[in-house]
Amino acid sequence: MTVVYLFRYCIFQILVVTCCLSSFIRALKPQPYRKSNNVCPNGDLNDLDSSPTNRRRFFAETSGVIMVASVFAYPHHGFAFDNGLPGRYANREPAVGTIPDYLGAAERTSISGTTYQGLAPCDGRPNCYCSSTPFRDSPARYIEPWGGPENSIANIQNVIDTYQVGQQGIDGGGYHIVTCNKEQQYLYVQFQSYKYGYIDDVEFWYNPSKQAFDVRSASRLGQSDLGVNAKRLEYIGGRLEKEFGWKLKRRKNGFGMTQ
Repeated sequence: MTVVYLFRYCIFQILVVTCCLSSFIRALKPQPYRKSNNVCPNGDLNDLDSSPTNRRRFFAETSGVIMVASVFAYPHHGFAFDNGLPGRYANREPAVGTIPDYLGAAERTSISGTTYQGLAPCDGRPNCYCSSTPFRDSPARYIEPWGGPENSIANIQNVIDTYQVGQQGIDGGGYHIVTCNKEQQYLYVQFQSYKYGYIDDVEFWYNPSKQAFDVRSASRLGQSDLGVNAKRLEYIGGRLEKEFGWKLKRRKNGFGMTQ
């Protein structure tokens, strides 16, 4: 009887381990495009024109709108965004962190004291890239602005809408477009890691003074991002080049690629 019991117990354990491994391996594989239920109506934030006054109003209002929208965008314990891979952080509380209060396009001050309009600068940690900050302020975190034949936020949204969750082993927790404004050409997306549920904040904003898009991708927690932000930017930028004819300049300390 004891031998039979042990035999059955061993068989049961083997079946459990086999099922768990099978689910884990499937979850790690990049999935076909898992489109998010995101929309980007024209003038989502405000029906603003491009006058300086309305641009300033947009800068002032963007951060507040992002803060409110993000409350509803946060994934809750036990599940990721609606396009995340199955089995993500199943046995732990996702480490989403706190949404930064400096997101959005706004007036910034450089180290030299000059002001400029743009996305928030990186804080010095090696888990952020930004094209708004002057190069001399943060050489290692700086990337060139992005531009294409149309310079349209619609191109970027098309790539985000069909983003391959789990590509290169990143962003398995899914993603969600939090704020989208076609009028002001601004897009804010949250991406989530598979294992621990970390949230990264990614922004695109058309900068009229540069006639190109400022880009920012940053992790909220930790120091090193193990190359996650670089891989994400390379994926998005590569598709913009391939599908829409954009031209991106790469550098070793940009988003992980040599020229």
